[in-house]
Amino acid sequence: MTVLVLMRHARTAYNAEGRLQGSLDVPLGEEGRRQAREAARALTAEYGIPDRIVCSPLLRAADTAAELSAVTGVPARPDARLTQRSYGAWEGLTTAEVRERWPHELDRRDRGLDPRIEGWGAAADVAARVSEGLAEACEGARLVVAVSHGSAIMLGSLALLGLDVHSTVLGKLPHAHWNALESTGRRWSVARYGHSAASSLADLSRDAD
Repeated sequence: MTVLVLMRHARTAYNAEGRLQGSLDVPLGEEGRRQAREAARALTAEYGIPDRIVCSPLLRAADTAAELSAVTGVPARPDARLTQRSYGAWEGLTTAEVRERWPHELDRRDRGLDPRIEGWGAAADVAARVSEGLAEACEGARLVVAVSHGSAIMLGSLALLGLDVHSTVLGKLPHAHWNALESTGRRWSVARYGHSAASSLADLSRDAD
């Protein structure tokens, strides 16, 4: 069996301001690094040392993966296929600014559809490249951790699970949280959903009771 842990990068200053990042290369600040360190320790306590760590090359994901590497001793390998989708003309804008200028297209996005704006990364294209990178990383491995982005994780997971890539069933993964998929052969299933440092500590506490 292969376990694939999909972790969203820690929070950036742009995230705190409600700005859409997409392909913009925004690094973690000190608060984000602290969040990443806590998540790295909790994830390792829950799953142990991974065979591989792969990550998006964008700084916010690479910085988060670096904290996991510091805890586990496993180097993170960047893979461009795991990068975030492009948000096109929306990149750098707040959600409120997007809603004011493109209300109907934002509604399409909230329903899982591709907004009709210049430069948007289409769901089918992003799902295909992310799932390809994830599947390749898992070949011959027992435990793989992939550090990526909210939309990239959702779309790649939908593709691996054989679901409609426009589905919203997986929701939105918060920063420094993770989902876990399991595979026996070619079939993937969801084993854990929306875990974090806080939920892992709660689980350990319950186990000790």
